[in-house]
Amino acid sequence: MKNLLLFCFVMLWAVSPLMAQGTMLLREPSVSQEHIVFVHANDLWVVDRNGGEARRLTTSQGAETSPRISPDGSMVAFTGQYDGNTDVYVVSIDGGAPVRLTWHPGADIVQDWTPDGQRVIFQSAREGYPTANTSFYSVSVEGGTPEALAIPFGFAGSISPDGRKMAYQPYRFWDPEWRNYRGGQAQPIWIFDMESHDFTQTPREDNERHTAPVWIENTVYYLSERDFANNVWSFNTETAEERQLTFHTQFDVKNVSATTDMLVYEQGGYLHQLDPVTGESGQLEIHARGDLNWARTRYSDVAASQLTNARLSPTGQRAVFEHR
Repeated sequence: MKNLLLFCFVMLWAVSPLMAQGTMLLREPSVSQEHIVFVHANDLWVVDRNGGEARRLTTSQGAETSPRISPDGSMVAFTGQYDGNTDVYVVSIDGGAPVRLTWHPGADIVQDWTPDGQRVIFQSAREGYPTANTSFYSVSVEGGTPEALAIPFGFAGSISPDGRKMAYQPYRFWDPEWRNYRGGQAQPIWIFDMESHDFTQTPREDNERHTAPVWIENTVYYLSERDFANNVWSFNTETAEERQLTFHTQFDVKNVSATTDMLVYEQGGYLHQLDPVTGESGQLEIHARGDLNWARTRYSDVAASQLTNARLSPTGQRAVFEHR
């Protein structure tokens, strides 16, 4: 009995750090002075900036993605699949009914807010044909007709805190998960001056791919595969100084967000804080607890034509099949 108790204690001690890690598969963070909004199970969740218990912000059957917290922290713009289409919506950080801002039949993907918090910037292919390039538009939080930005084409980007520059990826990728891609689709971050229409680019050494730009003051933070894993880098637009801030080797950094004094990024299924001054980072412990009834164990009526990859057990008494 004593040995059994000792074994149970050792096992609890061994797994307790794993249990304390929090919920995994937290994606697309957006950070403000007080909150982090992220995507989990295709819904939006909000949590304190230092982690803890998350509160579900949306519950639609369609996916809610690409959240961006407004400059004053009171609203969240996001891309929602409501009413059979993919459009721009806003919702209070405290929750409530989302308000629809765009109505085009094509997909409108949220990118950022204007610094005054009066308009939401989004990406759309509504005028991209015959080349199918996407471009940036903005729409008022009060609704109305979207307006095109001066940038002729672009895929993902954010505007500087003073509203004078836009850092963006010019093109989408046909295979964004192709790690260490060095082909023609791999581009630096383009930094466009909204007044002069001049642009600069982030420096590269090996035609590596730069993605997901965000701003703190006059510095652009982005993801780079220069060291053969996606990590956070920075480029000061005034001094042209570049700097590597994270050094992950096993799992890529996937998404990054910024507020005035902190970055939050996704890596290895968790969200991490990053101090842009010291370069110190740490994993956040966040718990997203919901009913998520689609994930519960259940019986399903499976047609024989849907079964694949049959295998017999060693005794021949049982068989296993793959479905979906």
